[in-house]
Amino acid sequence: RTRYKILRKRYLKYIIILLYFFIFLYIEINELKDFKEGIFVNPKEISGQYHIDIMIEKNIIGIDSEKAKERVPNLVVFLIIVLPGYPNIPPEVLTKSNFCIPSLMDGRDLLMEICPKWNSKSGLKSILEGILPFLSKVINAKGYKFYGTFHLGSIYNLKNFENMIVGKYIIYLILKNFFSVLLF
Repeated sequence: RTRYKILRKRYLKYIIILLYFFIFLYIEINELKDFKEGIFVNPKEISGQYHIDIMIEKNIIGIDSEKAKERVPNLVVFLIIVLPGYPNIPPEVLTKSNFCIPSLMDGRDLLMEICPKWNSKSGLKSILEGILPFLSKVINAKGYKFYGTFHLGSIYNLKNFENMIVGKYIIYLILKNFFSVLLF
């Protein structure tokens, strides 16, 4: 009986933490929905994580050159992945659009580039406020600077790599060689 009571208390504690997480996140996401005209927010829950698509229209990004305007798609999409430990565990910010050369659409976390002073007291709104200046800086940049961080052990979606400039055949060869090494 005492073991049952201990387990019940432990599970109740986890349920309360998860409820707090979902309520806190729900309030924050509702604040983002009316952030600025030309920015659209689409949240969805996927296996215990919140994935928030941030879609930004091309015309509200400060783009200087005509060449850069041709390269940028009409809708630039970022993905914010919020883990259950949020706000103590920082979210990951990825891009799902190819808007610069070389592409940043390879699974790297751009949080510290978009919001360098992010901490557990910062919210999702501070990330949204930092995306437009970051986009403008990257698109109008002269030369190349490495942006973002790759996290060891992160799961990367290989479908994002299909649309990169190098082409599907080269990606096929890379994956074929990678899996042949694993199998032998």
